[in-house]
Amino acid sequence: MPKFEIYRRVLPAVGPIVFRNFFVLVNGIIFVVVVLLFAFGSTEAALFLGIVFLLNTLIATAQDIHARVLLEKLQMLTALKVLRINKDKTETSILAEKIIKGDLIKLKLGDQTPCEGKLISVNNLEISEALVTGESNSFGKKEGDKIIAGAIITSGNGVMEAEGLFSESRLSKIAGEAKKYAASPSSIQTATNTVIKYSSYILIVVLLFVIGRGVILHLPRLEIVTNSGALASTIVPQGLVVAITLLFAIGAASYSRRNVLFQEINATEKLGRIKNLCIDKTGTLTDNILVVEDMHIMEGFNVDEARALTQACISGLSDTSETILAVKKYLENNKKNDDKILEVTGGLSFSSWRRYGAVEVKENNTLQSVFVGAPDIFSPRVANEVEKKWLENISGENAKLGKRVLCVARSSGAGLPKDLKEVQLSVIAMFVFKNTLREGIEDTIKFFQDRGIKIRVLSGDNSQTVQAVARSVGIIGAESVVTGEEMKGWSDNDFNTKAHDYTIFAPVLPEHKVKLVEAFRKNGFTAMVGDGVNDALAMKKSDLGIAMFDGAPVTRQLSDVILMTNSFTSLPGAVELADHFIRSIEISSGIYINMSLVGLLFFVIISFFGYSYPLTPLNITFINYFTVGFSTLLISYWALRPTGKIPRTGEKPFLNRVMPLVFYAAIVEAIGIALVYILNIKTSNIIILLSFILFGFLFLILASKVYCGILTKKEKIQLFLFGIFQFGLLYLVLQVPLILHFFNINLL
Repeated sequence: MPKFEIYRRVLPAVGPIVFRNFFVLVNGIIFVVVVLLFAFGSTEAALFLGIVFLLNTLIATAQDIHARVLLEKLQMLTALKVLRINKDKTETSILAEKIIKGDLIKLKLGDQTPCEGKLISVNNLEISEALVTGESNSFGKKEGDKIIAGAIITSGNGVMEAEGLFSESRLSKIAGEAKKYAASPSSIQTATNTVIKYSSYILIVVLLFVIGRGVILHLPRLEIVTNSGALASTIVPQGLVVAITLLFAIGAASYSRRNVLFQEINATEKLGRIKNLCIDKTGTLTDNILVVEDMHIMEGFNVDEARALTQACISGLSDTSETILAVKKYLENNKKNDDKILEVTGGLSFSSWRRYGAVEVKENNTLQSVFVGAPDIFSPRVANEVEKKWLENISGENAKLGKRVLCVARSSGAGLPKDLKEVQLSVIAMFVFKNTLREGIEDTIKFFQDRGIKIRVLSGDNSQTVQAVARSVGIIGAESVVTGEEMKGWSDNDFNTKAHDYTIFAPVLPEHKVKLVEAFRKNGFTAMVGDGVNDALAMKKSDLGIAMFDGAPVTRQLSDVILMTNSFTSLPGAVELADHFIRSIEISSGIYINMSLVGLLFFVIISFFGYSYPLTPLNITFINYFTVGFSTLLISYWALRPTGKIPRTGEKPFLNRVMPLVFYAAIVEAIGIALVYILNIKTSNIIILLSFILFGFLFLILASKVYCGILTKKEKIQLFLFGIFQFGLLYLVLQVPLILHFFNINLL
């Protein structure tokens, strides 16, 4: 993707980013201070202060925009694309936003309609409008029907003529919401916003006190203004938001190198908060590639006839699912020259909502319907007891072995019913599939269960098959099974109360998955892993949607995280990295909040003893460079270069983990700095500046140990070298008169 395209997509966000960095309370106060300094004749101080705060704000804005560019680059890898049919009948893959009215768009299983349109051709096309209307049922469409933007293709295929633009559609809004760069903040972002909000309230109270005290004591107006600016720079940790945003962006970029893509910038934190993990069997616990192990033909049924009917059904379905493709490949590999080819006169595509598909076949002027689907769907409709027992035996035996089975059946007469209640079926054949367990899946399951995460399997496969696979990979509670048939009688309250008692849910319909995810969310942060169109709605309802890159397009668009390797076993590494980045964010946040709290408590202590605030805004800026500025660089480096074993993030809320150390350390630091100030001859402020910087460095060491657990030898060396660098640089800059003059630093 050309760079100009990425920057074009970022451009609409630049305005809001600039606004939230420039138009904040602290900047407003500093602006007033600068104006008043000019008015009171302190031109040089006003000019220096104005330049520094403008540069600081510009740097913060640039970092914010850079973070957005990083995220946009990642999102472009999975941007919504459609197949446009050109005038010469060729097909071109284009971004959905490039669609113009009149374009012909090809629709296939798993797609979302990108805009409003009219169907000009259909092939057993069925859609779900659940994302738009909330109605989860799937229904058919015919040529000439209108189709809304955001509909999911659940069966069949077709071609639509665009009658609207992607930018005008609801789907565009959904895609926009996926880029939750500023909206829908995570718990860390919410917590830091809370800190900034309440520190702003405290700042207002402090400013009123400073102004009131100055008026009562008849202090010089210039001193009142200078103190106000310094306290505004001290009390509100304004750079905290940008620091966290940048760490999230760095995290997203770091994940991409591990083949994990983020759709939202704060997904780093969400990966570390998972409490309930919902997964499918095929493609998650097992490989996604199915192979037909055996084809069982009903005793007494003509083999050639069975093959011909099955071939007609598979060919007529035009289905691209792994199951149907596996059967198709098996039939092709075992093809005979004299295989009979039957005429297909109609079709009903396989659907996750029905769990079967069918075709209408004409043979010797006689019509019959051939069905392919789940054995448990067909079994109640099989009239012949011998056939039913044969079907159930093969299905049951293979289910215990964790193997998937597919049944082919037929009914006499024409018609392709979407409901089998009135249909009498005769069994033709059974297909048995094999797919191996994912390499490393046992270790993956153990990793999550050791973290206390409850794993639940939501599958459309036979319950015994799913249970056997779940047991083989070590899922705790695999003996607790409930079927979709049982859940049909559950009320909404039953889902909320009963769902937590089970681990295996199979076979289930897409609407069951949605209700189950909603129920689990009420008991903790819930992630949903999926790759098929039947997972899309549940993924949208979950707290964290995790999709496979090769899955249905709709799942990628609705997910928060995309596994580029298409393997669930990639997730533990991503979760561990999330723990690491959360630790880095905790250290960075702790430093910012600590310095603000130290400044506030220092002000309270010296005010109690009748002293005025001894620091200027430029003094505070100088302190911040050596306490939060350089420290953030070290923390960012640690975030990108993790070493040693990463301890798991605690379950306590962010502020509950960060604030105890910050608060108690700030009290000690503030008392220490206040003592230095009171005992110091007040002809110089260098001792106060050095005290802030020294205590800030000591807090960095303490926070690194407390939030990270045990520092590795490499990290200890890096911290030691960082200290040498920081105090060496401090010594050098204090030798430069221009810097001393610029930052209002008075030496002894």
